[in-house]
Amino acid sequence: MPNTRFLVHAALGAPLNDFLAVAATDPEIAVVDVIGPRDRPHTAVIEISADKARELDQYFQRTGTPTHQLTIEPDRPLSMFDSGPFDPL
Repeated sequence: MPNTRFLVHAALGAPLNDFLAVAATDPEIAVVDVIGPRDRPHTAVIEISADKARELDQYFQRTGTPTHQLTIEPDRPLSMFDSGPFDPL
């Protein structure tokens, strides 16, 4: 099964750097990019299998709290025109 890009997002100051340290040692996770300040990034773009994404999602749900949570979602291309007619206001 091919790897797909996912976003791991740190909500409300969750420790994304801790996740990145673990990801660096896991051969199933390829970190593609990190978004945010160097000392406190808030989002990581990773390449993993769909099975690994489900595993991480379950782990994040089990170990997070509402104020200290990591989430994972598919990385989807952005487009200005995906949401219908353009309305400047």
